[in-house]
Amino acid sequence: MPLFSKALLKKKRFWVIVAIIVVIVSLVLVLTRKKEPTYVTEKAVIGDLKQTVEVTGSVESAQDIDLNFNNPGTLQTITVKAGDQVKAGQVLASLSAGNAASQVADARAAVQIAQSDLDKLLAGASSEDVKVTEETVASAEVAYQKTQDALSSLEKTRDQDLVNLRIAAIDTLGNKLSVAQRALDVVYDAVADGDAAANLYVTDVVAITNAKDDYQSGKTGYAQVESLINAAKVSSRQEDILTAADALKNNLQTVLSATDGAYNVMTNAVVNSFYTTTLISTLKTSLGTQSTAVSSAISAVQTDAGGLRTKDLYYKTQITDAQNNVSSALSSLNLAKAQLNLKEAPARDFDVQAARGRVARAQATLNMYFSELAKTIIKAPVDGTVTKVNFEVGEQTSMSQPAISMIGVSNMEIKVDVPESDIVKLKVGDIVDITLDAFSSDEKFAGTVTFIDPASTLINGVVYYRVTVNFNNKDERIKSGMTANLTIATDSRTGVLIVPSRAVIYREDKKYIQLLTADDTLSEVEVTTGLKGDGGMTEILSGIKEGDEVVTFIKNNTK
Repeated sequence: MPLFSKALLKKKRFWVIVAIIVVIVSLVLVLTRKKEPTYVTEKAVIGDLKQTVEVTGSVESAQDIDLNFNNPGTLQTITVKAGDQVKAGQVLASLSAGNAASQVADARAAVQIAQSDLDKLLAGASSEDVKVTEETVASAEVAYQKTQDALSSLEKTRDQDLVNLRIAAIDTLGNKLSVAQRALDVVYDAVADGDAAANLYVTDVVAITNAKDDYQSGKTGYAQVESLINAAKVSSRQEDILTAADALKNNLQTVLSATDGAYNVMTNAVVNSFYTTTLISTLKTSLGTQSTAVSSAISAVQTDAGGLRTKDLYYKTQITDAQNNVSSALSSLNLAKAQLNLKEAPARDFDVQAARGRVARAQATLNMYFSELAKTIIKAPVDGTVTKVNFEVGEQTSMSQPAISMIGVSNMEIKVDVPESDIVKLKVGDIVDITLDAFSSDEKFAGTVTFIDPASTLINGVVYYRVTVNFNNKDERIKSGMTANLTIATDSRTGVLIVPSRAVIYREDKKYIQLLTADDTLSEVEVTTGLKGDGGMTEILSGIKEGDEVVTFIKNNTK
């Protein structure tokens, strides 16, 4: 039987309905069809890049500028003495820098190798070139494994040392808590038990009231501290141990106040048939003994807690350095492998561009080691006068004592708090542009970073580091207390390939950029980035070339 009868097909209304259905279906298809995405792009260009840190602080009267090396070492040269006039940038002292100098030499050789590789790539690789690069890869693999082994060994040492310190700290907490209990018992016997209530008379009522109050505070705090110590014993967590240590120290100080107060009460006690001269003398002796014990306990708790904090910070710094060494060795290994791959392949435009990028990376590594070598040299941050030289040639310098102290020509300085996210960008000697709220914003003053405090400060839950900036020139108009706005120049690049930072895609420890070709084809390439500067721009060391259209935003159209 046919789906539609001949009579139905001849009716005009049937064909009108069919036409309406066709129109509706067509409209639905058009309206719901997915459109091609829209790409927002910018060209990769050659330009200059600047990185700065902006902070605000207050002007203060300048003090001596203490100059020291980043790490202790053997003093090799000292070129000044107290009273000498010095100029900014003048070398004042240097350490024996065999290791740093060796790293610079190695990095300089790496630059030369990278440049040679580029030249050879342009000329065509030979079998000798391939063999040399294979040896470089093998050497880099050995170096990388050594840094990994060193990091692993350091982590094991750290874990064991901190465990031992935590165990010792927990033992100290338990022992010194009992000191607090014994002292409270003696105070109770002297001024707070029933006999004292019935028979103790003193010439200083305030003294006995204060002693009893301190006793009650110490007793209450004791229970809280005991709970914290028990929690620390169960968890063995460093945070719990330090919390318990701080609480115990505070409680011991309250107990010490109670013992001293009770001793004062005994000194003013009225001799009677119960509180005889002998009893009073005995109680005073006991209280004095407990006071000494409590003082020793406070010192012991502070020593253990301080030692744990110091050792933890020490290992954090050492681990970070070791991780940086691993990263640097891995970069060298990856560079060596890339060089080998390039030499075994025919030269292409992309290969040439990548080789040039490796030259730039090797130069960056050399610059880094030059920076490390510079840490073995003390230069005058500003013009001024040397006030003190604390070491002689051949002596071992110390982090606790500055190598050289000087006073700048300006009698004013600025103290600012820099967040931890920016402090790694700063170094002593960085140039600073300064504006003061008291002056026009067009009037700028020059300054120099002269000191970076290695100790952190917690402000509203954020870690900051105190940085000192000295004015380069003396200006009598500048007064203490003025608000200063600082722009610290931390790094810069000239004539480098740059793109908007938002074009860089981060994925699985690698970085990529999407390129849009002339025929609107989208491709993704791996890149190596350099300095991330102001204005949302990032340096590109390898992966793309000048003029490439980089994608900064993709808008997906559905209608």
